[in-house]
Amino acid sequence: MYNINKKMLIYIVFLGLMVILIGNSTIVAETKPDIVKLVGLLQEDKDLDIGDWSVLAREINKEIATKQEFESEVYALKQKYPQFQWHREDDASGWKAEALTYNVDSGLTESIKIMTTEEEFDKVTYVIYEVKGQKWEKGDAAFFTTTFQNRVNDLFIGTPSIFSCIKGSINDNMDSVLNSKTEDLLDMFQAREIESVHETNFTSISAHSTLFKQPLTKEKLNLQFGLRTEGLGERTNFVVGTPIITFEY
Repeated sequence: MYNINKKMLIYIVFLGLMVILIGNSTIVAETKPDIVKLVGLLQEDKDLDIGDWSVLAREINKEIATKQEFESEVYALKQKYPQFQWHREDDASGWKAEALTYNVDSGLTESIKIMTTEEEFDKVTYVIYEVKGQKWEKGDAAFFTTTFQNRVNDLFIGTPSIFSCIKGSINDNMDSVLNSKTEDLLDMFQAREIESVHETNFTSISAHSTLFKQPLTKEKLNLQFGLRTEGLGERTNFVVGTPIITFEY
């Protein structure tokens, strides 16, 4: 009887551990940053080379409406982030503080912007935090689960809108690359096309992807990508972003 109970206890503990492990893996999958999802999928296609990328977080801070409140917030951030180089600029339309730092080891550039402007006879303050890289390194994914999240918790009151964007090139100079890669990208991101623009050397797609949860419109637009080629035999460049593209292309 003792052996049976002991075996049953071991079995129950084993099942409990399995549930915990499965639950944790689900949480990790669901909370994986969008930029990491984008990179992971793009890297699966050997024809694509990832170049510049950017992640921008933005929020309207309703607690800053006066110059004194603005100055207080900037002072607090200067104390918290002494490694950033700060610059102030005030004019008739409002106040602006911008901070910048470059990490030689990681190759990442971080910027913080606080801008208060007059909109419809009222002061509105925007807080923007952006991270940029010129190529994707192995340590970048860890940065977004640690440092980036800590910055977001420090800088924003609520949940900011986050825009992730990647530029790159396609190692394929066939005539049909625009059409073929458009379909490939829609499949890659499990996306449904909402609207598009097609020209001889350029294609732009706005779509809804089941992989991302931050829609911009009632049509649930949360993914954009564009492809541009310089002509026959020339390399094709791409840019992809969620929920929209923030790079010029």
